[in-house]
Amino acid sequence: MGYDDRYDPDADFDRWYTLGTARAITPWLRRGDEVLELGCATGLMTAAFVEEGASVLGIDRSETYLERAAARGLPNASFVSQDVTRVDLDRVFDHVILANLVHEMTDPGALFAVVQRHLRPGGLAHVTVPNPRSIHRLVGMEMGLLADLTAVGERATELETLRMVDADQVERLGAAVGLRAVHRSGVMLKPLPNALMEGLSPELLEGLLGAARHLPEVCAMSYVVLR
Repeated sequence: MGYDDRYDPDADFDRWYTLGTARAITPWLRRGDEVLELGCATGLMTAAFVEEGASVLGIDRSETYLERAAARGLPNASFVSQDVTRVDLDRVFDHVILANLVHEMTDPGALFAVVQRHLRPGGLAHVTVPNPRSIHRLVGMEMGLLADLTAVGERATELETLRMVDADQVERLGAAVGLRAVHRSGVMLKPLPNALMEGLSPELLEGLLGAARHLPEVCAMSYVVLR
C-alpha cells in the first residue's frame, strides 16, 4: 500500500539510523564506484554516497519520495520507480544497498536474488535491518510491552514491517544466493522509544551513534556486509 502519505524519512527520528547507516557504508566506497540503492526513499542516504564520489542509481516504489530525491539535484545520481523485487537492469554494480528494507518484503528471497543478479564479481551488498535485540526492545519486553523479541509493534505494523529479521537471518538469505558475510556491526544504541529519543540533544544522539561500535549486538539496527 505504501506509507509515503504519513511517513517522512527526512523528519522522522529514523533519519538518525539513515545517517548512521550511511556513515557505516561510506568507508567501503571508492571514488567512481557504481552503487545500486534499493529502497532509496527521498535520497537522504544517496547524498552521502555521492559525496564520496560514487555514482548512484536509486530505486523506490514511491513516486512522491523519488520526486523529493530528484529535487536534491545530486550529481551522478538518478532515480527510477520500480518494485525492488522485480528489478532487472541488465548491468552490475560495485555495491548494492538494502537499508531498512528486508523486513517489509513478503518474499525476502526474491529481493536477495535481485541483489545477487546486480553485483559484479567481488562486489558488496550492504544490508541493515531493525535489530530484535535492540536495548529498547529488551527493555520493552521486561516491562511487558512486548510479548517477545520477535513481536512487531503497532507503529512498525503501520510502516509495513511484516516480521523481525536478525543478522543471522540476513546471512542465511545471502548464503541462499551465493553471498557470504564479510562484516557485521550495529548502527546506533537506542535505549528509548523514538518519541523519547527525539527529546535528546543532537550531541547525545551523536554519542549514541558513535558508541554503537562497542555494543553492536544490542544496537537499534544490524548491519551486514556480504560478498
